[in-house]
Amino acid sequence: MEIRHVIRLAPGVRSRPLRYGAVGVISALIVALAASGSAFAGQASVTSQRQAASPAQQTLPAWAIGPFTRYSGNPILAPPIVPDSSTSWEWPRTFNPGVVERDGVFHMLYRGSTQDNYSQIGGASSTDGRHFTQVSPGPVITNSLPNETHGIEDPRLYYLNGQYYTFFTGYNGTTVDINEAVSADAVHWQQLGPVITGTKNAAVIASPDNTPVKIAGHYLMYYGETGNVHLAESSDMVHWSTAGPVDLQFPPSYNPYEVCVAVTDYQTTARGPVQHNIDLFVAGQLMGQGRWFYAISEVEMSGTHPSQELAQLSDAVLAPQAPYEIYGYTPHTVFMNTIMFYANQWWMYYGAGDSVVALANAPLR
Repeated sequence: MEIRHVIRLAPGVRSRPLRYGAVGVISALIVALAASGSAFAGQASVTSQRQAASPAQQTLPAWAIGPFTRYSGNPILAPPIVPDSSTSWEWPRTFNPGVVERDGVFHMLYRGSTQDNYSQIGGASSTDGRHFTQVSPGPVITNSLPNETHGIEDPRLYYLNGQYYTFFTGYNGTTVDINEAVSADAVHWQQLGPVITGTKNAAVIASPDNTPVKIAGHYLMYYGETGNVHLAESSDMVHWSTAGPVDLQFPPSYNPYEVCVAVTDYQTTARGPVQHNIDLFVAGQLMGQGRWFYAISEVEMSGTHPSQELAQLSDAVLAPQAPYEIYGYTPHTVFMNTIMFYANQWWMYYGAGDSVVALANAPLR
């Protein structure tokens, strides 16, 4: 029997009707189904910039990254089936990770959420990018500041000059802010507090290995969501100020959407040229037309004038398809905080169904 009811979420969290029973039951079902392995492997849907194509005809413009293939071992991180006092902070949802790789070690920050939707940030590490071990039984960043009383969410993770930087959403029950923390080892974090208030989704422009890059003397960050996207700039990765609005030229039918991550100086094809413009990944309804709640697509922004849009895809590069994406706290949803290039392929770590962590890869075309 199907149970249908509506979960009322905080303003900092995506919302839609929850189906198929209680959240804990869904999480347990996802983890149990995942144990069957390759049944969840699948090919992401991609299209060209100009026309929606069938899977057999799919092509991508030169600037776009993809196509992506789901890792057959997904999900790679999931909440415990039966929580105890040490794991209740990440039950029933473990999702939306930020990942960087340094010296053969993948460092992950991820969002863990309780039944009443209070989130904190956990840490994990891996030597192969697929099998992760927690670095601490509890969260590595807690909701300890005044603007975080109702949770901290959706970390992005970067590395620059020997230091790790993370940006995440702080929610106080009424408003959301972009908060920042720094670390020398990606395990022990110093909170710096809010750096941009009244918004969320920090997407620092970075190289393919998640190192922030300067453009015209500043580090730059896209941030925001539906109809309210901006650029911020910083000279030191700590002090940020708004540089101006960004028009993504999305029609109203694309709402809602959020910016995810931004990469520049990257390759999409083997032996092909380096792309010096910016690939901005965006998640949302986009061109879904009822096919999903949130999928992931790409927008090309100018490398010399980062607020100027040059092109956008006409379909998603990753849309909900696998069971762990279709079922969950937020059904038919994928959302990403990481794109990185390692071992001759792209690695996209993403949240599936707002419930588990998954991985998709894309070699150079």
